[in-house]
Amino acid sequence: MQDTVARYKIMQSAALYKNIAIAAPEEPQDRIVAAQAADELLNIVGISTSFVLFPDGEQIIISGRSMGDTNVQVILEQLGGGGNAAAAGGQVAGKTLEQVAVELTQAIDRYLEEDS
Repeated sequence: MQDTVARYKIMQSAALYKNIAIAAPEEPQDRIVAAQAADELLNIVGISTSFVLFPDGEQIIISGRSMGDTNVQVILEQLGGGGNAAAAGGQVAGKTLEQVAVELTQAIDRYLEEDS
């Protein structure tokens, strides 16, 4: 039950950026719960790509998910992450949550420009 509440709290923090859901809770999260929240955001009508990022000590953890239209691996590679087209992740050290969120939106912009 506790994980379900935590997952939905993460989802409540999500905002849309160019039809991509980005959740950035300011408090540390369980990595598995955060990844599950990224997965669950894809169940919302109109969302086919999601990212969850959160602080974990001196680093920011990012989890990205896609239904296939967006290659989250290519986006997160720009921030030092990796994975595959549908599920990717990364860790960014030495930056704030806000800085990484801005870098993520810039990486999304570059990806969308190249894709069009």
